[in-house]
Amino acid sequence: MTDHDEIIRCLLENSRARVVMATATKTVREITRRHDARGVAAVALGRAVTSGLLLATLTKDEEQVTLQILGNGPLGGITVDARSSGRVRGYLKHVDGVPWIASPQPARIALAEAVGKHGVVNVVRDLGLAQNYAGQTALQTGEIDSDIEHYLVTSEQIDSVLRCDTLVDREGGVIASAGLLVQTLPQAGGEALVEFIRQTLDEQRLSQILLESSDVDPESLARRLLAPMSESLQMLDRRPVTFACSCSRARAAATLEMLHEEDLRAMILEDNQAWVGCNFCGEQYTFSESELELIRRKRQPARPAS
Repeated sequence: MTDHDEIIRCLLENSRARVVMATATKTVREITRRHDARGVAAVALGRAVTSGLLLATLTKDEEQVTLQILGNGPLGGITVDARSSGRVRGYLKHVDGVPWIASPQPARIALAEAVGKHGVVNVVRDLGLAQNYAGQTALQTGEIDSDIEHYLVTSEQIDSVLRCDTLVDREGGVIASAGLLVQTLPQAGGEALVEFIRQTLDEQRLSQILLESSDVDPESLARRLLAPMSESLQMLDRRPVTFACSCSRARAAATLEMLHEEDLRAMILEDNQAWVGCNFCGEQYTFSESELELIRRKRQPARPAS
């Protein structure tokens, strides 16, 4: 058992495939609380957050992944920023108008009605190089994890199996969130192994295990999901999972500096203050009239000396 969220990275069947398993219950609970996302909205945000965490742990170096699910359902879209260190944040475009669930379901909750079946999956990988890697595929199901699996296979051309789920209680609050990713390794001959896992690992299996016991560690979950081949699971490393937002008052001020001088002047004269909010964490930064005037003067070009 573990009392904190965690990601493990492993090898399977003599390095024929890699396995990444994440538990993210406390982290998803905090993120959904900040956005007042409950019920189906919480499930959608939880699956996306957990999927983003798994995508950001595929390299040895520090990596940041930005994942967007943009569908034609009432959610509008979901954005997740995840780092290979296990830090993650995310938000929904819309929470109101999303279908509700009357009671806990015995199995996996369908998301297509809320997410939509038409739209795109966008993934941007930042490895700290001169250019980022960006890919996009069309939504296939609206269930998020299967759509991201399709993205990995189609856009990044890596045979992959992805299973993520978030469970909620009668009030729509998060009680469990976890995800599993299995991928082939280059020139390891693991294609048949990954296809076997895809065919035998029912989409309901993870949901059922979490329903039986939501307080399980990622290694135990991985071994149960990958049985009977779990004896060949070789642990590589563990890392904690936490909610973290990179917003700050300085970044909020930099956003105001990008406005036209006329807009800043209007804020000073009409509103006497300004608010800058962070979509990811909900933090609100307030700037007074005098602070806005300093920002306005700062963005003005210096006058040449006479």
